[in-house]
Amino acid sequence: MNFTANYFERYNSYSAFITENPNPDTNLIVVIPCYRDEFIFKTLDSLFANNITEVNVEIIVVVNFSVDDNENTKQLNRNIYNQLKDYKKTFIDSKIRIYPIIIEDVPKKHAGVGNARKAGMDEAARRFEKINNPFGIIVSLDADTLVHKDYLKETEKSFENNKNQGACLIQFEHDFDASVYEKEVITAAKYYELYLRYFRLALKLTGFPYPYHTIGSCFAVTAETYVKAGGMSRRQGGEDFYFIHKIATLTKIGVVNKKLVYPSPRVSDRVPFGTGPSVKKIINEKKYMVYNFDAFIRLKEFFGTFDELYAKTNDAIDEIPKIIKDYYGKEKIIEIINECKVNTNSLSNFKKRMFSNFNAFFIIKFLNSLSNHNLLMPEDVLLCSQKLLKYYNFSPENNDIKGIYQNIINLDVLH
Repeated sequence: MNFTANYFERYNSYSAFITENPNPDTNLIVVIPCYRDEFIFKTLDSLFANNITEVNVEIIVVVNFSVDDNENTKQLNRNIYNQLKDYKKTFIDSKIRIYPIIIEDVPKKHAGVGNARKAGMDEAARRFEKINNPFGIIVSLDADTLVHKDYLKETEKSFENNKNQGACLIQFEHDFDASVYEKEVITAAKYYELYLRYFRLALKLTGFPYPYHTIGSCFAVTAETYVKAGGMSRRQGGEDFYFIHKIATLTKIGVVNKKLVYPSPRVSDRVPFGTGPSVKKIINEKKYMVYNFDAFIRLKEFFGTFDELYAKTNDAIDEIPKIIKDYYGKEKIIEIINECKVNTNSLSNFKKRMFSNFNAFFIIKFLNSLSNHNLLMPEDVLLCSQKLLKYYNFSPENNDIKGIYQNIINLDVLH
C-alpha cells in the first residue's frame, strides 16, 4: 500500500530530487536545510563519526536560496552544493550515504528554512515509500549543529523500544566550546537556552498536555506520522513549533533524555527566530526579557478549572482568572465549553477537546498579549528561572547564571 499517496495528492510538494534507489535496509534519513552555511561540513563530520547499527542511513542536505538573494549569496550556496557533491564521494562505501540537493531561486513567499525542511522531509517520505517502510525514521537536524557519536543509534533505539510512538524529541545543549566561541557569545547562548528550558518547564506546570521543546534540530518522526500530519509547514520561521504541536495531537511523542545535539551558539541572521538572532539581541541589550512566570500560574489556574467546567459550567466560569476572560472573552469561552460538552461523552474527551481549542497557539498569543500588562510584563530570564526553580523546590546553590543554568538543565532532564 502506498502510504504517501494521499499526502502528495493533497499537499504541494517538489518532484522527487533523488533518482538513485534507497538501500532496502535504510531505516533513518537525516534531513538538513542549508542556507549559506559552510558549518554544514562540521555537522556532517560529526554524523559520519557516529556509531551506527546494521541499518543504512541517508543524509539529505537541502541547499536553498531565494530569488531575491544577491548574486554573492546565490554563488556561495552553489559552491557549497558542489563541495557537498565532492564530500559525498569521500564516503561512497559508507553505510551512511549523503544526498545533496539544491533548490534555486525560491519565490519570496516560500523562501526560508520551512520550505527547505519540508522539501527534504517530503523527499525522505518518498524514499521510505520506495522500500515500503512507513515506520522509517525521518530525523530533523540543522546545518550548524554537531551531534554525539551515539546520536543515530539512540534515536533509532527510541523508536525500537516504543513501538507506539510516532515521533521523539532529543535532548540538547548548545556548543559552549570556549576555544571556538567568544565568552559573550557563550553567555548570551546560555541565557537563550535558559529561556527554552524555562518555557518548557513553565508550560508543563500549567497542566498543558504537550509541554515539548520545539527545536528544528532536535526531533525525529516516522514517515507514516509525517504524512498523516500533513507534512512540514513552509513557514519562514517557527515551522518546527507548528509541526511538533500538530503531531502531538496525533501520536505519542517520546523523549531521548540524553544530550546528543549541540547547536551552534553563534550570532546569525539566516532565520528570523532561534539561537542566532536571539544571541545577537542578548549581546546588544545585555539582558533577556521573557514571559512572566506569574502568567503561567494564571494559565495553570485556567486549565485547573476544566474538571469543574465539565461538571457545572455556570458555577465554574467565575473561577477562570479574570485576565483570561478579559483576553479571550467570557462569552466566547462559554461557547467553546458548551461546544466541547455537546461533542464529548466523558471528562477525558472533554478536556482533550478543550485543549484542542486552548492549544499552544492560544498560549503563545495570550503570553504575547501581556507585553504591556502592568502586573505581568516580561521579566529577566534569571529572575523567572529562579521563580520556576523555587516552584519545583529545586534550589540552585548560587543565583548567578552558572548556578541557575545548571540547575534548570537538571530539572529539565528530570521532568
